[in-house]
Amino acid sequence: MLKNCSCNGKRALTHRTNYAKPVLWVFLFSFLLPQVGESQNHDYIWYYGYNNDWEFPTFHGGQISFHTNPPTASPKYRPVNMQLYGHVMADSAGTEVLYYSNGLHIYNRENEIMLNGDTINYNTWWEICYPNPYISSSSGLSIPYPGRQNEYLYFHQPIEPRFDTVFVPMDGVSYTHIDMQGDNGLGEVLSKNNKLFDGYSSPLGLTKTADNSGWWLVHGTFADSIYYTYLIDSLGIHLTSVDTLPASYYNLFDLPLFHDYRHAGFSPDGTKFAVFDNMHGIVLLDFDRCAGELSNARFYGIDGASASSSLVYSPNSRFIYHNNSGQLIQLDTKLLPDQNPMDTIANWDLYYYNNWYPFGNSFGAGALGPDGKIYYANTNTSSHFHVVERPNLPGQASGVRQYGFRLPTVNGGTVSYAPNYRLEPIDCE
Repeated sequence: MLKNCSCNGKRALTHRTNYAKPVLWVFLFSFLLPQVGESQNHDYIWYYGYNNDWEFPTFHGGQISFHTNPPTASPKYRPVNMQLYGHVMADSAGTEVLYYSNGLHIYNRENEIMLNGDTINYNTWWEICYPNPYISSSSGLSIPYPGRQNEYLYFHQPIEPRFDTVFVPMDGVSYTHIDMQGDNGLGEVLSKNNKLFDGYSSPLGLTKTADNSGWWLVHGTFADSIYYTYLIDSLGIHLTSVDTLPASYYNLFDLPLFHDYRHAGFSPDGTKFAVFDNMHGIVLLDFDRCAGELSNARFYGIDGASASSSLVYSPNSRFIYHNNSGQLIQLDTKLLPDQNPMDTIANWDLYYYNNWYPFGNSFGAGALGPDGKIYYANTNTSSHFHVVERPNLPGQASGVRQYGFRLPTVNGGTVSYAPNYRLEPIDCE
């Protein structure tokens, strides 16, 4: 249930007071209930794939398990085509998939459409894509519903083509409510495609509240600098603030024609929120997990972006990795825009899988794995991921390995996105 509220400074102060926890309580909690910290592995299984309708088994998809070091990739046939869009939600142990989506429907662990899980993201773009996979680089994020056992919230953003521009913006923010006790444990969608925000938007991000009792959700709007913040708790989803946080370039390009948002998200520690505009660069903001407040917007201009560009944080939250099709760039968030914060750490080596020229295997969508490495799909079908081995280190020390992780079957640009489920609580004083 969505609950809107016109929250003011007093509400934010109340949140800050509620989130303040004695240090001793947090200390005892971590020792008396260690299973809580060990049971947040919802992102330990990734699905990838291409076209399961083809007669060639190498195109029938696979999965990656992060329970081993290095991760284990194995073939996994699914009667579900996945390409680019590959959302997966595993159980808390990270050993069994609860549900997944290719952007058209939500599927249960038996690869059947979940009860009432058909036609998510339904709009014009859905009709254009169907029955082929839903083409979108933004696969949504899932979280356990705070305070509700076996219930989950899946946040997703439909794509809506605009024929007056060359861009395809996101048509707002939607959420779907799932009860995994339904349908004899296979899961049931209680409600779907619920509009949280109705209008063109930037991608969203999720991070835990300071005391880990709930979640914060943030997204921007299309072609301006307005940001919406929501609190998610056991009672529902509450709009807490709407902020205008301008960055320098918005005054120069004030028409939707000039903006094409691709990726956004929180840093792993929840202290930063970034939005990547494909035409211009990255807007970086500070975030207060105690009060749910954004501040200190700054803009980092980037040239040479492409449709494959993405935004990935290092595990220590210091670096942002940005790619275009031919380069991988590291942004040091400790430096201001005028302090030369960017370093090109890799150039694509011009490899073409199976010599399928001109479809090169350069840097595609990227995501941070639970093992602390960054994995980049290729811009074309391929049996490899590019890997950043040590993303916490600056420059060449980060250790980029092109085609560094081999897959037993072909991937069509799919990576899995997830919030930081293992984020620790903090004290708010």
